[in-house]
Amino acid sequence: MSIRSQRSVLPLLGLLFAACATAGSERPSRTEGGVFSRGGATIISGVALDDGPGSILSAIQGKVPSLRILRPAGECPKISLRNFVTFQSVVNPHVYVDGTRTSGTCILESLRTQDVESVEVYPMGVTSRPGYAPHAHGLILVFLRSN
Repeated sequence: MSIRSQRSVLPLLGLLFAACATAGSERPSRTEGGVFSRGGATIISGVALDDGPGSILSAIQGKVPSLRILRPAGECPKISLRNFVTFQSVVNPHVYVDGTRTSGTCILESLRTQDVESVEVYPMGVTSRPGYAPHAHGLILVFLRSN
């Protein structure tokens, strides 16, 4: 590699390094009371979950961009975190409650808002939190209140 081509690469490497260094320190931006956006995730807590009695799934509906829910009779809800046109081929996001992966999305209908401290939704399926495996169709992390 010539010195001239090395000089053109150095500024690009500097920008890449700066972007990586600030990615972990990104501050959450408040979108409305109790709803935050950070690194592509939506974090819902406090006032936003206390909107009234009901399920967690009902509480996060309308607060998470691109969240689509189909509630077939007698089945667990089908959830899409990205803009799918049809629910026929939807693979639900992985749902975790206090760090334990659940077997499906039904838990989101049975958990009540008053029992939950916060919900984190990762549409891209990747979190920096340890212990959560990436999933191509997203992650929903539910943290219960400690009594």
